[in-house]
Amino acid sequence: MFRILDILSTYLGNSFSINQLTEKIKEIYGTAYYANIYKKLHDLETQGILNLIKLGNSSIVALNFQNYLLTDFLAEMEIKKKIDLLERKTDLQMFLKEMDSYFSNMYSIKSICSIDSERNLKLNKMEYLCLLKYSDKELNLPDEKEKIHEGFRKLQDMYNIRIDSLILHEREFSDFLESDEINPIKEILSKKTIFSCPQAFWNDIREIFEKGIEIKTEKNEIKPAEILERDLIYNLARFGYKEFGSRVRQGQKICIEYIITALLMQSDARRIEAIPIIMAKYKFNSELLIFLSQKLGLSERLLGLLKILSNISQKKEVDKAIKLLETFDVNEIEGDKSSILKKMRLYNAT
Repeated sequence: MFRILDILSTYLGNSFSINQLTEKIKEIYGTAYYANIYKKLHDLETQGILNLIKLGNSSIVALNFQNYLLTDFLAEMEIKKKIDLLERKTDLQMFLKEMDSYFSNMYSIKSICSIDSERNLKLNKMEYLCLLKYSDKELNLPDEKEKIHEGFRKLQDMYNIRIDSLILHEREFSDFLESDEINPIKEILSKKTIFSCPQAFWNDIREIFEKGIEIKTEKNEIKPAEILERDLIYNLARFGYKEFGSRVRQGQKICIEYIITALLMQSDARRIEAIPIIMAKYKFNSELLIFLSQKLGLSERLLGLLKILSNISQKKEVDKAIKLLETFDVNEIEGDKSSILKKMRLYNAT
């Protein structure tokens, strides 16, 4: 059962026939037998844990988020995945014990996930997604986020391991999953290990499905440096920046945080100067943008652009981003303020 739930929850929004599910389980786990999978799926359908939807001669398998117990089964699956990981990576047990101690009194934390644990541990680093309970008293959230980032930095120094942390409140998390754009949160869903409060995590997912919104995970992580030129031009136009002489053609919708990161990786000054324009014109998430910039070593250049933008356009998210980068002791790379200001006026972004 756990293997079935693991595949279906990893590939949310993707359609699997019983044959395809059997092949995917065999690919991931090494063995799988159609007859056993077929019987277990029908048992789970009888329990109401999943649905078998008839489509021609095949049946499509889908998790049934209408069943209250599904999140409990998924939480149990996540605990098993965590135990399996910790039995193989015994050094991680002491780290997690220390992490639990650091965050035990932070009642705003809803759940904590590790991202792509196996790969990152080989590189002596960890990535974490930390979800916070949403509160109308959002004035306290920046302080809470700062304390959690500080905790991760202390753990990083204590264990001599690089840690990149992404902290979102539950509403931000839902917004990314409900978006029709490609974004890192949809990618994280397919490679996360939930270390803390898996039931709360899956309850958030269930609430989205109960609104009639289909979540589709992105299995392949986008590499910002490899975003196609057509997609880059298309999304820049979506965010209020149309390059002179460029032809805008339909492309994939990609979140602004990925587009900014892609531009930061370029040496073209024209593209770099587009960043303050789209940040001034369009909403962005400072936490996600900084997570990507820290992960890819782009924070110094980003901070320089943010400081120029803060003197031109008053935007709360810009100030939040600057404050967070400064707590990470980032040294800015200064941008060309006069050239950026001139370009922002040209695009009515001041």
